[in-house]
Amino acid sequence: MRTIVKGHVAVSVTNEIFAPVMCGFVGWTLRSALAAGINRLYFLARDGWIMYNAAKHIAECNGLNIELRYLYCSRMSLRSAALADLGEEAYRYLLEGGFALTPRTILGRLRLSDDERAAVYSDIEFVGDENIELGKSAAAEFCSKLRGSACYNCYIKSVSEANKENTLGYLEQEGLLDGEKYALVDSGWTGSMQRMFRVLTGKPQFGYYFGLYAQPNPEDGEFNAYLFDKNTSPKLVAKFNNNLFETLCSAPHGMTISYGKQDDGYIPVFKEKDNLNKDSRLLEIQERVLYEFACSYILPEEIPDMKQRQEFAFPLLARLMYKPTVEIAAEYGALQFSDDPAELYAFPLAARVDNSSRLYFLPRLYEKFFRKGELAVPLYWSYGAAVLSGRGAFCRMNLLLWEILWFIKRR
Repeated sequence: MRTIVKGHVAVSVTNEIFAPVMCGFVGWTLRSALAAGINRLYFLARDGWIMYNAAKHIAECNGLNIELRYLYCSRMSLRSAALADLGEEAYRYLLEGGFALTPRTILGRLRLSDDERAAVYSDIEFVGDENIELGKSAAAEFCSKLRGSACYNCYIKSVSEANKENTLGYLEQEGLLDGEKYALVDSGWTGSMQRMFRVLTGKPQFGYYFGLYAQPNPEDGEFNAYLFDKNTSPKLVAKFNNNLFETLCSAPHGMTISYGKQDDGYIPVFKEKDNLNKDSRLLEIQERVLYEFACSYILPEEIPDMKQRQEFAFPLLARLMYKPTVEIAAEYGALQFSDDPAELYAFPLAARVDNSSRLYFLPRLYEKFFRKGELAVPLYWSYGAAVLSGRGAFCRMNLLLWEILWFIKRR
């Protein structure tokens, strides 16, 4: 293991920003769970990796008696098993938008082979380039044809049938069907993971999340947010970047795509051995500094309410996410991220933008609805891209307006 370079930006950012915020979230989760009579927590892969390991240190340091488990799963592994039970709702997940939407990435959510994709294209009479990015109108037309395709719908059914048995076997093996009271722990955002657990297990779930952009369906159980929910001021949430947060929660393993059955039980099947940032010096330093911080983290006597949590965490995160220095934007922006459920593509979180108009509200709005052609580098962390592109306060105001409207639309 390499020695931490004291002058590395990750040391100060982790000690001053990320570790206090992450330990605040994990500590709140532990205390809240015990207060609710919950003695088992499942930290969901892969965002839960950092949370799970920090929780072990904090629980030990504070003498908490609570069972902590790490659950291998992903949007793809759970959705693939639940598709047949979702009915019309399955299209919502299979045909959802993305930063780099192409015919291939849309069909990739079912992990179709070259021949299977060709069969679908033939059925809907698609003859274009499957790697060309689709604008909003073109994507809507393409997805409409998929919904009416007998070939595509046949693959949805077969994928679900092929994955459900092993998925339920893994969940049962890990104790989610044994009747004990437990809670899920994850980054959050929309609540779709908890919904998949509810659909697959047949029972409402209980979850703790860093943040929730929308109001999840109450039939899926109870959702508890640490930093923000749909009632939080958009001006606050707009300065938070969930893509950067997820990347900082990277795990050492790849995405879980399904589950395999062996003589001694069920195992997760990974897309690849390692994650997108397996060789990141920054994340290696961050993890070590975070765990050192967690080992001496003393839980507050009282559980703070959301307003107190926001007053504590938002100003810290703004230094990293909303107003980063050039050094922070360069180091953290170089980390790879993918918003695609099948992880068929990945781009840096932030990079210098040659066409700076993409950072301003009206040109960006036009691009969202009408652009079609070669893939453009996504603006995963637009505030970081603005800093690297030499743009100042006016540009940041444009980006903030975009994020505010995006949050209002989601909730």
